[in-house]
Amino acid sequence: MILLIGAIGWLAVAIAGLGVALVGRDALLAALPPLAIDADALGGALTVIAAAGLGVAAGHAGVVVGLGRDSRWARSAGVLLALVMSVAFLALAATAAASALRESPLALALGGACIAAALAAVAYALTAARLVADLRSGSAI
Repeated sequence: MILLIGAIGWLAVAIAGLGVALVGRDALLAALPPLAIDADALGGALTVIAAAGLGVAAGHAGVVVGLGRDSRWARSAGVLLALVMSVAFLALAATAAASALRESPLALALGGACIAAALAAVAYALTAARLVADLRSGSAI
């Protein structure tokens, strides 16, 4: 279930990022502090991030489809994917916590981001643990 939610969430992030890259980059550029890049460069960066999000969504979807077919490779791929995502969200939680302590005007929002990222890290870690248990129960080890 976590991997299905992840696939949908990452697809939504990719679509939103592409939307901002195509139509909202000028508004984003105006909302940000002065940057050393122009709107086209910001749009390009957002497009790359959206493409990466689409790749992560596709990885999640591929594992979900494989799990639906009771594929052993999908369980193994799911363990790897869930652990990588757990570590990534743990790093995001630590970054948000450190930023919340340093940036007082944004402390509440960053604290919420820290909690959300930590919960995502735990959810992915529990998913990996469940997939490992499934792999162990079906093996000769």
